[in-house]
Amino acid sequence: MMRVSHFNTFPYGGAGIAARRLNKHLGKLGLESKLYYRRSDREKAVDPGSSLVQLAPMVAKSDSSRTPLFHRHRAKRRLRQIWRLHNDHIAMREPGQETFSMARLPEAEQLNWMKVNADVAHLHWISFFADYPEFFKSIPAHVPLVFTLHDMNAFTGGCHYSNGCEKFSNGCGTCPQVVNASPRDVSVNSFEAKRKSLAGRNIHVVAPCEWMLNLAQKSPIWSDSTSFHHIRYGFNLKKFHAVDREHARRQLGIKSDAVLIGFGADDVKSPRKGVTHLLDALGLLSASESVECLVYGGGDIEPRGNTPKLHRLGYVDSIDRLRLIYSAADVFVVPSMEDNQPQVGLEAMACGTPLVAFDTCGIPEMVHHGKNGLLATTGDAMELAKQISWLVGNPEARLQMGEAARAYMEENHDSILQAKKYSLLYKNATQFGRRLKVA
Repeated sequence: MMRVSHFNTFPYGGAGIAARRLNKHLGKLGLESKLYYRRSDREKAVDPGSSLVQLAPMVAKSDSSRTPLFHRHRAKRRLRQIWRLHNDHIAMREPGQETFSMARLPEAEQLNWMKVNADVAHLHWISFFADYPEFFKSIPAHVPLVFTLHDMNAFTGGCHYSNGCEKFSNGCGTCPQVVNASPRDVSVNSFEAKRKSLAGRNIHVVAPCEWMLNLAQKSPIWSDSTSFHHIRYGFNLKKFHAVDREHARRQLGIKSDAVLIGFGADDVKSPRKGVTHLLDALGLLSASESVECLVYGGGDIEPRGNTPKLHRLGYVDSIDRLRLIYSAADVFVVPSMEDNQPQVGLEAMACGTPLVAFDTCGIPEMVHHGKNGLLATTGDAMELAKQISWLVGNPEARLQMGEAARAYMEENHDSILQAKKYSLLYKNATQFGRRLKVA
């Protein structure tokens, strides 16, 4: 039986949820699949009795009192360098900026591989989880590494979304996302730590969209033998489906016949998720249009004077409740300025709700303009409002696009289809290693 160990910092959030779904469906195919996570502040997000394991018991602790003096001095120098890089380049970044994470961490812990003992190590979102040099040193060289790219961090010097910067194709340096940027700043240090840690390894990179895959192939972080694959996110379409619109609104306590515009994100205030553009667009809608807005996710949105009525539902991690939210909404908006393939949008499509989104990154690969949703020029709130307004005023088109969205999901994003593709990748990776062809 094939044994696969997944690693993700948290068991929640976009990457954590995607990793959990894959882990669950691999088990249904007969693989021995476990997901290790670093920590959780939302224990309800972890399925009781599931194959999710907190990493702490799997970390090999060293006894510093028995460590030779030379190694203790070297460890102190290493720690001083890490904190110097953090304090010089990261600590004073402006609040609200996109996440930036280092490849080297103060806690230089290794996995106890005798306890993990898997045939494949599958890495998801491991920022603030793994100190690259020690983590990968503890995984035996013969074990294939599969990386699923939920954002760009695995192949950059620290940024999670580069905002168009492609310095990662040459090793980073003078990073536009850190303070006191220089040719030898923290981005270079992290980039080199990743490249050295992965040198010579049997690596297989997977991206949910072609946009991310193309960027990943430009980075010299990967070993020369790395293979690249496009495998879309998978969803349990027996659970993500449309329910009666009026029933959904009653269950959510929404007493309104207005057209509901939906929006959701793990952090609704994230500038990258585009809530400012959404509010601008909603404020441009005609006063004659009976529109209200349905919002869920972490954080809160401050309404403006011209913002339609907001229904705030807070953080949601229940598929049953998400299904009600997507079914209650007539249109779902994904105003991300930069994104991989936002699962919020894919979930809404699975429930037969058409999207209006910005034409950026991996989003056009899932939203086909005029067929299962509408696209607007990235960052253009006026055009976003125009596309929302058109769907608001064309209920038959909304219905047709919603049906097309569901059909697209059935054809491309079923969870069993995703699990089968990964299962084949694992098999090929363990049998043929570096000879695996690029998909």
